[in-house]
Amino acid sequence: MEDDIEKIARTYYNVQASLQSKHEELSELQAGTFGTDSENTEERARQFFSNASRNGGSGQTEKIDKLRDEISELEEDFETTREKLLERLVDLQLPFEQVIEPKEQVVNFPFSEEIPEEVIKSIEEVLNEDLSGGSVRISTNSLVVETDNVEDAIEMAESRIESLRANAGTKVDIDEYLEELRGRDKKVALTLYILYNEQPLTKKQIESRMGVEPGTLRGQLYYVLENDPYLKKQEKEFSLTETGRDVIEGYIEEYGEPEGIKEPTEVSE
Repeated sequence: MEDDIEKIARTYYNVQASLQSKHEELSELQAGTFGTDSENTEERARQFFSNASRNGGSGQTEKIDKLRDEISELEEDFETTREKLLERLVDLQLPFEQVIEPKEQVVNFPFSEEIPEEVIKSIEEVLNEDLSGGSVRISTNSLVVETDNVEDAIEMAESRIESLRANAGTKVDIDEYLEELRGRDKKVALTLYILYNEQPLTKKQIESRMGVEPGTLRGQLYYVLENDPYLKKQEKEFSLTETGRDVIEGYIEEYGEPEGIKEPTEVSE
């Protein structure tokens, strides 16, 4: 694997570990100072001591504030590193030894150098992919394809790598998708949100949960299906693509849950 990707992935892994450690330290410090790690309790306790205590500040609260500053800086580093890693993964290159080893029921593409486990884990997390699952598996030592045909194995390996690259490209562009979704008819975001919580669903079921008349979404659903990377359809049922899931998760984090969900009613198909 390219040294640059490996270096960034290691940084991502280490920053994430530091963040987890700092959050645990903060929870312990809050509990030791205020009796609980509840943010609401801490705020009320600070107000109480500010109004009722003769003492000025507390060494413990200063430690908490400093720790929060450190967490904030780490979170910025984490997000920056994540974006850099995704950008590099758009053109993912693996350290192939450039030999092919057909074995019983699998074809093995060995690596010339080992990919560290923490690098594999970092890539899996930013892409939300299981590299060790499916018919094409990427481990620390090789890429393995479940087939006994070498040409099929090459095609399947190419497809898997292109899929990973495309996934990274989509996540790099996630901010653009969010901005675009924010400016569209709210029923588009509602559709993604409904399917995020319960899928697959038919058009009528989505309309029922949105509280609109049957037929309201006919044109819109099929427009999104044909023109956006958010939806997929099998027979009569719609569900989210991986991109659709990423976009609605980002939307919820940025803007909150879209309004307009109704109690589902019985619908006849």
